[in-house]
Amino acid sequence: MALDFAGAKGSMKVMLIRPPHTDFEGTEPPRIGIPLGALSIAAAMEQRGHEVKVFDALTYMDKTGDKNHFGASWERILGEIKKFNPGVIGIANLFSTQIGKALILPKLIRGANPEIKLIVGGPHATVRPQDFLNGEFDFVILAEGEETGPDIVDYYAGRKKLEEIKGIAYMDNGLKIHPPEYIKDLDKLPFPAYHLVDMEMYFTLVFNGFSSRPQDPFYRPRREMTMITSRGCPYICTFCSIHPTMGYKFRMQSAEYVLNHIEHVARTYNVELIHFEDDNLTLNPKRFEEILDGLEARNIHVEWDTPNGVRADTLTRPLLEKMKKAHVSELRIAIESGVQEVLDKVVKKSLDINKAIQAAKDCCELGIKLSAFYVIGMPGETKKDIETTLELAYTLMHGYNVTPHVNIAHPLVGTELYETAKEKGYLIDEDYTKGFIFGTGRIKTEEFSPEDLRRMSTDFYKKVRKLYLMKMIRSPRIIANNVKTFIRYPKSTLRLIKIAGRYTS
Repeated sequence: MALDFAGAKGSMKVMLIRPPHTDFEGTEPPRIGIPLGALSIAAAMEQRGHEVKVFDALTYMDKTGDKNHFGASWERILGEIKKFNPGVIGIANLFSTQIGKALILPKLIRGANPEIKLIVGGPHATVRPQDFLNGEFDFVILAEGEETGPDIVDYYAGRKKLEEIKGIAYMDNGLKIHPPEYIKDLDKLPFPAYHLVDMEMYFTLVFNGFSSRPQDPFYRPRREMTMITSRGCPYICTFCSIHPTMGYKFRMQSAEYVLNHIEHVARTYNVELIHFEDDNLTLNPKRFEEILDGLEARNIHVEWDTPNGVRADTLTRPLLEKMKKAHVSELRIAIESGVQEVLDKVVKKSLDINKAIQAAKDCCELGIKLSAFYVIGMPGETKKDIETTLELAYTLMHGYNVTPHVNIAHPLVGTELYETAKEKGYLIDEDYTKGFIFGTGRIKTEEFSPEDLRRMSTDFYKKVRKLYLMKMIRSPRIIANNVKTFIRYPKSTLRLIKIAGRYTS
């Protein structure tokens, strides 16, 4: 059916919702952080003169009949919608594993008020828009939303023609797609609309153990938030789903913009720790060093880390020394495999393992906390390859205190990994809800099964737990710090210990 909405020219009331999650007990614990994407799009919509409300269902812990339901109840959400009475609702679906809740909500909204226009965005929606256009949503935002989202609202307000909008999918006698254009100048975007949410509530959740990222059991919670300063990746790792959403071309905010942003959140909200979620924070060393120098010049004493990982081959010794001086809290690198041939031909990482090992050595010597991502269960790997990867992960922890994060390969839609697994008959099913943090995987080859991967991962983490306890026993300082953390933050510590225990169960 053709879209023929014709509203009066003017502003619209828009509600952006992060829906509840399904708490897959034992596979994917809920993670709560400031809804950066929604706040970025909201700021752009406000810039166009629209009235925006952001509702984050994950900040509520309502009791419902569904024991796996995490977040606000459907009744609460519908009540908030009725109270605000928006003309347009946008729903965020960041993870394929959480697609179920994102598809339930529009049915409930249409049942309550069929006049409301519904849009959705996120990585899964970008590569599989048809999954959201079976009567649930009017528009799917493809790729970035800061320009496309406001354009859609402008269309409903009578300000813009449909054919002028880029980066959308919709149904009109079949699936129609307007290809996206990636935002070239990221400096023209306003800062996220932090004023639309209760920032103190998010800080409180962190102290109760609900961080946006899985943390170590004795992690010291702080007033923390996420930030993304660059987009796009020129590399071609086969398991990564970032390219459809952010593209291959590396685009970045200027150092001045980033420093202004950091100073804003530090001064306004007393932020103590920033999670830089960039895929390539250090790819342009000149810009990154300007940011580090600027933090010192402006007397901004904010800690920071890189939970999404940075390339190990960008971490020179002089850069690491500058990071240490600039209050780095933790670095995370993506090693992926301990077998160079697997890195080159299976993962297609374009990384020299020796450079990762050197980075681990340098961080250890400089006293920089380091952790590393590994992925096992890729088509083309053998059990021997996986064992070699796990041996490297253990060796780096033993020798250089590198905390390992071993993930079972998860075939996300839109990736080469997904296409390869499906083409070769290795993909067990299309059940996106199988979590990739503690899940057993969805790939079975001649070399391994999901059960093999789960067993190998569990055995590995049992060894890691023993090594961690040995290191702790040998260090009175670590014991004292952990006891101190537990006494000061018991809720956070107990929750993180529970989550960590799932790795060995």
